[in-house]
Amino acid sequence: MNPAKWIFSGYLCIILVGCLLLSLPISSSGERIDPVDSFFTATSSLCVTGLIVKDTPNDFSLFGHIVILVLIQLGGLGYMTVGSLLFLTLGRRFSIRQSTVTSEGISLMDRGGLRSLIKRILLFTIIFEVLGMLIFTHTFSVRNCNHPLWLGLFHSVSAFCNAGFSLFSDSFVRFQNDPLFLLTASSLFIIGGLGFVVLAELITRRRKRLSLHSHIVLVTTLVLIVGGSIVFFFSENGNLLGNHSVGTKALLSYFEATTPRTAGFTVLNLGRANNCTLFFILMLMFIGASPGGTGGGIKTTTIGICFLSTLQYLRGKRNVNAFGKRIREEDIRRAFHLIGISLALIAFGVLVLTLEGLPFRRILFEELSAFGTVGLSTGSLSMAGVSLSHDFSILGKIIIIITMFAGRVGPLTLGFALLERRELTTFKYPEELVQVG
Repeated sequence: MNPAKWIFSGYLCIILVGCLLLSLPISSSGERIDPVDSFFTATSSLCVTGLIVKDTPNDFSLFGHIVILVLIQLGGLGYMTVGSLLFLTLGRRFSIRQSTVTSEGISLMDRGGLRSLIKRILLFTIIFEVLGMLIFTHTFSVRNCNHPLWLGLFHSVSAFCNAGFSLFSDSFVRFQNDPLFLLTASSLFIIGGLGFVVLAELITRRRKRLSLHSHIVLVTTLVLIVGGSIVFFFSENGNLLGNHSVGTKALLSYFEATTPRTAGFTVLNLGRANNCTLFFILMLMFIGASPGGTGGGIKTTTIGICFLSTLQYLRGKRNVNAFGKRIREEDIRRAFHLIGISLALIAFGVLVLTLEGLPFRRILFEELSAFGTVGLSTGSLSMAGVSLSHDFSILGKIIIIITMFAGRVGPLTLGFALLERRELTTFKYPEELVQVG
């Protein structure tokens, strides 16, 4: 079995176990959760998406919240990483298969550094999630919220893993005037979305030159955050941001520019946003986070490589160079293939969802949010506190489930798991010219 099939099978098994646990009466605070809704919630949790068809704080019990939190942590780190951590704890050695699958899951190119990277992943996760928990707990205590420590832990893990799940029905709207809270939350999901390989280079290799991968990730991330903040500020200045001071407008614009990159939290009602804003958010959700991080989407490196490749091609250059290095042709082909497959997957999902008879822009937004494992939504038209997916039929919810799964596992990994066959032929067909463009 190839690594893609192992990743596919592992995530699917965990989702099924999560679905079973969330279907138990002990997981709900009232009526028993429908199996389809349990399956949807388990997928959204493990795929760190945040789209909800049930009001998380009110429809689930404490046990249900714990199940969701465990699934979020497993999905954020990757079940392969968690399994490898257990092996290290027990003093076991990695098999070749396990090393291959784990490296594939966290986008590690040098498998020789797998053991040390896994230890760093655990250390980074503990440090950032504990710091986030302490700051969040302080905020919740000052606001006299019940169980501030539990709320701090849940939201810290959810933010670092870019999950978007909240124990408040309005997400973070009530904290839109709290700079410390918003900066802490945004920092957590930016750090989580960078990827553990990049974090390891930034923290442990200060004296060495960053790799080409890290350069592309950092530059692309910075451009998207700054550009997104500026677009949101001017697009919503007279709309969603109209009643705030200039400083608060800048902070909210920054937060809303970082959260579409797979975090899923919001401090404003995006259902009333301008079309220009929604379109730019769609692009940010499609791009998503970075390889080996806690988010989805096509990834920052993919869009960065495609941009550089197109620019160099238009300039008449054969090689694609960046930061003193040359990008491999295999990586360029993989990037363009990924975009093509992703667009096809989204187009198919939107096509099926249009049968639901709901507004098209809301459907498109929901589908792209699912693919990017973001969790942002224009909201249900029939019930407050849940995503538009709540209004979908069983078929519509299944389409969103498949999209979330593909967005977290990766369209290419999903394709390799389902379609890859070993090449047995040794001959090649003759080439022939095909006009393009």
